Amino acid sequence: MHSLLTKSSFVVVMAAVVLLATTGTALASAPLAPTATGFDISFPQCTEPMPPSPGFGVVGVNAGTTFSVNPCLARELVWAEGAANGTPAFYANTENPGPANASNWPTNQQTPRECSGANSVACSYDYGWNAARLAFANAVNAERVDGASSPTASAIAAPWWLDVETGNKWETLEYGRSSATGTYDESSIEGMIASFENIGIASVGVYSTSQQWKVITVRTESTFPTVPVWIPGFGSLATAEVGCGLVSFTGGRVALIQYGSLGYDGDYACGLLNIPITTSVSVAGSATFTSQIVSTNNDGAVVYAQTSGSPSLLVSGSGLVTTSGTLAPGTYVATGTSSDLNDDTGTFALTLEVGKLIQSVPTTASVKASGSPGYHDQLNVTGSNGAVTYVQTSGTPSLIVSASGLVSTSGALAVGSYVAKGTTSDPVGDKGIFTLTVKVGALVQRDPLTATVLTTNSTSFTNQLAVGANLGAVTYVQTSGTPVLIVSASGLVTTSGALAKGTYRAAGTVSDATGDSGTFTFTLSVQTPLIVPTATSIIGHAAAGRTRTLIIYGTGFYGDPRLTSHSGTTAVVTRDTGQALVVRVAVRSRSRNGVFTFTIVLADGESCQIRYNQR
Repeated sequence: MHSLLTKSSFVVVMAAVVLLATTGTALASAPLAPTATGFDISFPQCTEPMPPSPGFGVVGVNAGTTFSVNPCLARELVWAEGAANGTPAFYANTENPGPANASNWPTNQQTPRECSGANSVACSYDYGWNAARLAFANAVNAERVDGASSPTASAIAAPWWLDVETGNKWETLEYGRSSATGTYDESSIEGMIASFENIGIASVGVYSTSQQWKVITVRTESTFPTVPVWIPGFGSLATAEVGCGLVSFTGGRVALIQYGSLGYDGDYACGLLNIPITTSVSVAGSATFTSQIVSTNNDGAVVYAQTSGSPSLLVSGSGLVTTSGTLAPGTYVATGTSSDLNDDTGTFALTLEVGKLIQSVPTTASVKASGSPGYHDQLNVTGSNGAVTYVQTSGTPSLIVSASGLVSTSGALAVGSYVAKGTTSDPVGDKGIFTLTVKVGALVQRDPLTATVLTTNSTSFTNQLAVGANLGAVTYVQTSGTPVLIVSASGLVTTSGALAKGTYRAAGTVSDATGDSGTFTFTLSVQTPLIVPTATSIIGHAAAGRTRTLIIYGTGFYGDPRLTSHSGTTAVVTRDTGQALVVRVAVRSRSRNGVFTFTIVLADGESCQIRYNQR
């Protein structure tokens, strides 16, 4: 999220099954699912390139405070919809400033709780309720701009998060911490959750830290929902995965962890374990084979229910895996479901290879062309009983595999990919196969792969390409993309001048002085500037129980402007000249008089505000 430890996404159920052998040694972890990691962005990223290739995306609907709109929400929503998991999530800012510090404080509100405008639990609850309504409207407007077939249904189907941070206004901070102010702040959050659930949103969670949560709330209401939490402040993906095991500050499960990634806020999705594991055992050892399936990030004990694999493999309710006795050589698979006391669910799968030697890392390797004469590596297998013998069947003479599994080269190798294959066996008849792919001299392109620039800035655009695994300076040779994009020999990307809106691509080859080589690509998205509205003056005033016509003067009102104000007031644009808005304003009877604010929002998400009188 924008202010916490950087800023604030989405619940994807995924995690890792850890299989512990009877020796206590953990097996190698499985790779992450494509949707296990993603990014969250909001208004601070309006002038920045979008994060690359997200597994999932979370977009902030506000501009840092409640009753505001992220000016580039629609554009960022398109980015989130292009993720591997194309269902984006939204997050909304939260606050409870109290009646003296909020122009949107409810007065004479009858539902969901009766509020007279006092500083109270009921009015704080209504304040949060109303803030959630506007946040949801922001999301629906963005879905509509992006062409969703059912904007409201799309916004309802998305997971939602509440950004609870001390950087916003709270009564515990404005008036001092007490049982009353903490209860009021908690009621505002509770009102937002209830508002979203009333709309029909099924997934609502809280983004915060334990420290900030304790400052803002007092947890006095026993009815406060034990919602999922999203915790920020982690420095890497590895520490984020560990963070899934933290204790939740709401009492709900830890569902998401935020960490720094590529200069953005990256996110890792926690959940019950569902990554399948493959292990092996010799025929002789199969009779006594046991293994324990271990789940993490669960609320209470996990219960396992086996759905296939018996009677050869047996999985108990506690996740203990055993066999029915000595098993013949072959492949045996046990699958099933897991669940905890909070109805969080997952699946498990254990594949046991009996009498089959399973190759473990390494299966691939990379080496510079200059280092290929001295390259060597050791192959490994699991499930053996005694020394393993390796017999190479292909890959010579470039790659040479000894009987003990030591891989070497015949000398200097040209740039390219080389594969060695063969068979493995042990003294008791267990068998398997091996393969090793060695890439020689492959240069790997690093970020940036893409960039975004406005048409007004395209003439002066520059960006520096980068590669890894090189030895010394890299030379770039462009093969496509000219004359619009120009890539110098050092990898500096420039344009030939002003570019029209569109997508432009450059590609070519890279090489270093020792013969390592590779390819590069670069995509530049050129976009037109957003229309920025400005409101300068207003003619007319609103009146309780009446419908009045007001005129707002300014510039840049093109783009289907929509107006919002405090609860009980409806404003509809009846005419738009670009420099003036004719607005019909209807106010609920018995609404209090005073100075209020119109928020004018264009279809592209840009907005401005102007104050008006009600008397």
